[in-house]
Amino acid sequence: MKICIIRLSALGDVCLFLPAFHILRRNFPRAEIVWIISPLEYELVRGLEGAEFVIYDKTSGLSGAFELGRTLLGRRFDYLLMAQESLRASALSLFVKADVRLGYDRARSKDFQRFFTNQTIAPHECAHLIENGIDFARALGATDLAIEYKLTIPDEAKAEADAITNGVRYCVISPVANQVRRNWRNWTAAGYAAVIDFVRERYGVVAVLSGAKADRVFTDEIKRLAKTEPIDAVGITTIKGLLALIKNALFVVAPDSGPGHFAAALGTPAIALIAAADPRRAAPFQRPSYTVDRYEQALKRFCGKTPSEVKFGTRVRDPLAMSEIGIEAVTEMIEKVMKERYDNIS
Repeated sequence: MKICIIRLSALGDVCLFLPAFHILRRNFPRAEIVWIISPLEYELVRGLEGAEFVIYDKTSGLSGAFELGRTLLGRRFDYLLMAQESLRASALSLFVKADVRLGYDRARSKDFQRFFTNQTIAPHECAHLIENGIDFARALGATDLAIEYKLTIPDEAKAEADAITNGVRYCVISPVANQVRRNWRNWTAAGYAAVIDFVRERYGVVAVLSGAKADRVFTDEIKRLAKTEPIDAVGITTIKGLLALIKNALFVVAPDSGPGHFAAALGTPAIALIAAADPRRAAPFQRPSYTVDRYEQALKRFCGKTPSEVKFGTRVRDPLAMSEIGIEAVTEMIEKVMKERYDNIS
């Protein structure tokens, strides 16, 4: 069996697709698998065995698509798994030859994907993002659906993280979600600053601020408001270095973004701050009990609806949605993690 996967981005979504990949690998051990992926997301899965990765840089536009076609020239697949429901990914699929072009069912399909497919996965009501990927494996006949991620962390990434933390007990705060149009997922700078102070004063734990260079304005505001000094790792870590930081952290605090899913994948408690997104769809999959969930309150306040009155996965598209999360709710969740996982160390 020959399988091609298109799952280009984003980091969190690629992480959530890994269980589906490993299910395919276990159920069809002799299958030839090609995964088309973006450069940054490739850094996340680099070192993963069992697939040939073909990198497509979206900034390369049409020339990159033609280069992809040349790379795959003469190859035909039994299945093309169109696991990314974007117009860019669908257009790119035209450069892949496959007998079965498998896409999402009508309820989950977006951006005209149905015009690029000839088969769809079975409907799945109220599916978590991780289950979206698993449904592709089910469609191919997979029956062993155990979840595993197998993210690899090389020694140089561990050394990178050790140099940043220098042996202190720490948590990771990744405060910024990638902002797309009318999708406000970030909590307040004052809230994060209060958390930094709380973990230092209550537990003697140092907060490590992580993020991209583009997040610097927001993280600098957090640092300005905090009374205690965090470790500033913003814009200086590699993707693998971030994984190493998360792996050895006591816990991670993040909005609906990739680092929360990385933490769940690595077995680190993920305190996810969610009000704008439906947690049934987007909360870290392994540890939903550590999610600070104010979705229902935000939906009621800004939309005048209850979860049962809106389509599953509906977002609260208001810049104040995350203000429904209070500082006390986050510190209480930190206390729960410390008690359950570390016997309230001090």
